[in-house]
Amino acid sequence: MRRARKASLANAAAISVGTAIAAPRPAKKATDWRAFFTGTGKAGQNKLKDRDLVFILRNLSTLTQSGVSLPKALATLAEEKALEKHRNMLHTIRRHLESGETFSSALARFGATFDTVMVNQIKVGEHSGTLSDTLVTIARHCEDSHRLRSEIIKKLAYPILLVVMGSAVIAFLLTYVIPVFKKTYDDAHVALPFITKFLIMVGDFAKGCGLYVLALATASVFVVRQLRKRPDIAFKMDASLLRMPVFGNWLRDVAVLQLMEVLGSLMEAGYNLAEALGEAGQAVGNRAIRQSVRDLQNAIRRGEKFSRELESHGDMFPPIVSQLVIVGEQTGTLTRATSHIRDHLQREIERKTNIFVATIEPTLTISLAAAIAAILMAIYLPMFDMVNTIK
Repeated sequence: MRRARKASLANAAAISVGTAIAAPRPAKKATDWRAFFTGTGKAGQNKLKDRDLVFILRNLSTLTQSGVSLPKALATLAEEKALEKHRNMLHTIRRHLESGETFSSALARFGATFDTVMVNQIKVGEHSGTLSDTLVTIARHCEDSHRLRSEIIKKLAYPILLVVMGSAVIAFLLTYVIPVFKKTYDDAHVALPFITKFLIMVGDFAKGCGLYVLALATASVFVVRQLRKRPDIAFKMDASLLRMPVFGNWLRDVAVLQLMEVLGSLMEAGYNLAEALGEAGQAVGNRAIRQSVRDLQNAIRRGEKFSRELESHGDMFPPIVSQLVIVGEQTGTLTRATSHIRDHLQREIERKTNIFVATIEPTLTISLAAAIAAILMAIYLPMFDMVNTIK
């Protein structure tokens, strides 16, 4: 029975991979750290928020496990008030199911929400008869991803707010407050100290050239976005990001976590290692890591050991990842090893984020306080000379 189940999973995985190769679709980046906020997808598709996606997957699993048919379960979810804006999508998927399509092919029509990797996982679950368990697994990974993103955003919110508000206050003092005092001091014929003259020059520059600087910054963002459309340049950019002294290892951990989340899910669904690497590589945002995953896949197909190849790509994968993979290979529990790797990387990302925030918060506070103090000193120093002159 167990052998038959494994054979069914393998056949399903082969069918899934064959379909993906025959009709490739761009995979959504799982845990894409450059796209925290949702928007609208292609062709006007409404992209589901993470919590809505998890809600749908978990409830579909619960209903189908209780004996409710999939079309009926979709119709039930479509009546939920919380999913009102996605009602048309749910009814459309239900109609495709009632017309004879499979669940995975119906979901594939909504590529803005259900990426290729997720669709292939569900396809494997359909063929192996474990669709409910597959939906629970996908929902759990989405929840973990959403929780980690939320924690990072929450931790970075205060430093970002501090920078924005502090910059706004400094810009207001330089462009509006200092010019008023300058006019007063000029009328009183008061000699201005160097710091006041310097800040007046900075304020004049900001007032006269601020729009040009803003336009240049906007143009730079546009140019970078256009350059990233070229694979060779995007690869070099991503590789250079991984070499950054402070953020490089953090970005590497994020990319490897993206890989392991999808790799573990696909292997649990029945994919072999080489096939799972091919699909999981599409979910990695960093192109340098993605190229390393392709190299790993080619090496596995040649018969090389996964752990040995990971060690040869030590600049892209943390040493503990290689050690956990070695243990997984020796004990025949490679899928469980990917779960341990995910847990470790999540803890490491949270730890490094906490260290970064703990370092940057006092630094930003002190820097902004010093900048505002310097501006106030530049404003009030000439006032003392003006008072002495009047006396």
